[in-house]
Amino acid sequence: MPVLFRWIFYGAISRALGIMLALLAVFFIIEAFDKARYLGHGLGTGLLIEYMTLKIPFMIVEFLPIILLLAATMYLTELSRHNELVIMRAAGLGVDKILIPLLFVAGIAAVSSFILGEWVTPITNQRLDKIERINIHQKPETRQGVQWLKEGKQFFRLQPLGNDVFQLIMLETDSKGGWLRRMDAAKAKYADGHWQLTDINISQPDASGLRIKHVEAMDIPASVGPDTADPPKPRHMSFLELKKYAHDLDYAGLAAGSFNFALHRKLAAPFACLVMVLLATALCIHLGSRTAAASWGTVAAIGLGLAFYVIGNTSGLLSAGDRLPAAFAAWLPNLIFAGLAGFLLLHREGH
Repeated sequence: MPVLFRWIFYGAISRALGIMLALLAVFFIIEAFDKARYLGHGLGTGLLIEYMTLKIPFMIVEFLPIILLLAATMYLTELSRHNELVIMRAAGLGVDKILIPLLFVAGIAAVSSFILGEWVTPITNQRLDKIERINIHQKPETRQGVQWLKEGKQFFRLQPLGNDVFQLIMLETDSKGGWLRRMDAAKAKYADGHWQLTDINISQPDASGLRIKHVEAMDIPASVGPDTADPPKPRHMSFLELKKYAHDLDYAGLAAGSFNFALHRKLAAPFACLVMVLLATALCIHLGSRTAAASWGTVAAIGLGLAFYVIGNTSGLLSAGDRLPAAFAAWLPNLIFAGLAGFLLLHREGH
C-alpha cells in the first residue's frame, strides 16, 4: 500500500470515527435529558440505558453519509490550510490520488451501513418501538381488527379471534365481478402459504338457486395472510423480507409504496456514503486562496449535509403520498448530490 494512500486513508477514517463518536455523545446527552422525565413512570434506569444503546445502530445508519461528508471536508480542509494539497498538485499528482483513499473509507462505511441496516437495525428497531409504545408512551399492545385481503378474484375477510386464529369469509368472483362461491369458516389459521380452515359452510349458486354444504376441514393455498393485512413496519424488515412483502402486497392489489421505498432506501443509503465523499472532495480541493476557500467549503458541506437529510425525508413523504414513484424517491437525493459533485469535480479539473 503506497505511503500517500495510507496517510490519506488513516487520516480520513480517524476523523470519521471521531465525528461519529462526538455525535453519539451529543445524542446520549440529549436523549438522556429527554427520556429522564419518564423515569419512574414505566421506564427504569436499566431500560433507559438499553433504549439508548439500541438506538446507536439506527443513528449510525441514518447519519453515516453526513458523518463522512463532514469528516472528508474536515480532513481536506486541514490539508489545504497546511499546503499539502498544493504540494501534491504541484508534484503532478491528480485528484484521483486524493479521491481513491477517501473512496476506500466510504466503501468501508457503505458495507458497514448495509450490514447494520440488514441484520442489526430490523431487530433493534422492533425492541425500540416496543419500549417507546409500552414503557414511554404507555400505550397497550396494538391488536389487529377486521381486515380485507384480495388475491386475484378471491376476497378474504378476517375477524381476529386471538392467538393467530381468525374467523374467515372468502368470496370468489368471476371476471365480471359476479360471485361464484362463498366460504364461511368458523376458525382459520394461516401457515406455510395455506389457510387451514375448520367448520366451513360453502355457498354456491346453481340453476335451482343456492347450494350450501358443510365441510369439517380444508386448506386453501394463498400468498396473502394476516401479516399482509396488518403490515409490519418497513424499519423492522430486512431486504429480502421487504422484497417478498412488497411483491405479496402488489400481487394482492394492496398499496406497497412505503415498503418499496424502504427496499430501495436500503440500497441507496450505502451509495450515499460514496456520493458524500465525492461531494466533499469537489468542495474542498482548492488551488487559490486556501483559507477563505477552505472555510467556504466547510460551510457549504454542512449546509449540503443538512439539505441531503431534508431532501431524503421529503422524498419519503412524497412517496408515501403517491406523489413520487418509490424507487425514484429513494434514489433522488443520491442523484441530485452525485450530479452536483460530478459537475464540481469536472469544473475544477478544467473540463
